[in-house]
Amino acid sequence: MPGNFFIINPAAGHGRARGVWESVREQALRLAPGSSFAVTQWPGQAAGLVREAVAAGAGRVIAVGGDGTFCEALEGAMAAPEHLRRRLVLGAVPAGSGCDLSRHLKYPRERDGIIAMLARGSSRPLDVGRLNYTRDNGAPGERHFINIAAFGLAGEVAHHIRSSGKPLGGPASYAVSSLRAMLTARAKEMRLKADGVDISGRYHLGVLANTSSMGGGMLIAPDTRDDDGLMDLVLVADMSRLALARNFPKLYRGTHLGQPGITVTRLRRLEADSDEPVLLNIDGEADGRFPAVFEVLPGGVRVMTP
Repeated sequence: MPGNFFIINPAAGHGRARGVWESVREQALRLAPGSSFAVTQWPGQAAGLVREAVAAGAGRVIAVGGDGTFCEALEGAMAAPEHLRRRLVLGAVPAGSGCDLSRHLKYPRERDGIIAMLARGSSRPLDVGRLNYTRDNGAPGERHFINIAAFGLAGEVAHHIRSSGKPLGGPASYAVSSLRAMLTARAKEMRLKADGVDISGRYHLGVLANTSSMGGGMLIAPDTRDDDGLMDLVLVADMSRLALARNFPKLYRGTHLGQPGITVTRLRRLEADSDEPVLLNIDGEADGRFPAVFEVLPGGVRVMTP
């Protein structure tokens, strides 16, 4: 088995990631010859470290942290030459505040289960999202996502959390921030094209889901498949704030789909623009705004399986 490269975000999970790594470190590094690790010191550093590790021959990259850590690792992997990326496997040791990808893939959280998963070395293809968008400073940007790319209310929530932090932990902080956003929610007129079909209208929220959950357990797209070359676009149309609040608990059970004003469409490409500022939430992180183009890269990476 080629060497494993572990990327540890010590700030993830309010510092829990460091303790999780120390509990598995000795055995994890012994599983494959040439295994190594690096501890990030600032946000965004993981992508460059992963890119260097892939170029040096790492066969698996394992993010120790939350969804943000994995997303940075994904960005580093997607920047690698295709012949290296195609033989690379990405995985995670869940130790962050949300861990929606680990929840979707049913990764173990206890030490023995983590070691057993790392030892097995099984993997499968997973679709990746690619996003061309407008950065916060107005410059054009491109990045990738593995769970969700969302806009509207979810973007406002992510930007609020970026400034306020997660004092209650991931799931609770997302829930409180979401409810806060609903108190002042106002739908925006959006120009949307789904695989060329015009679905423009007034919307509170849009979520392009590659995996099933977001926000630390909101089951936004319970029936989505992560390897079919499609993503589920969940749209919440203009409705009262009371109706938004009534539908909010249904997110955690996945029973919101089919409610009045909530639709789901499977697509490969979404073009999105608006005359109003519409903020983005990319795998739980605040980043940029419309205009944006979302695309699916079928089987873009391979991921560990438990």
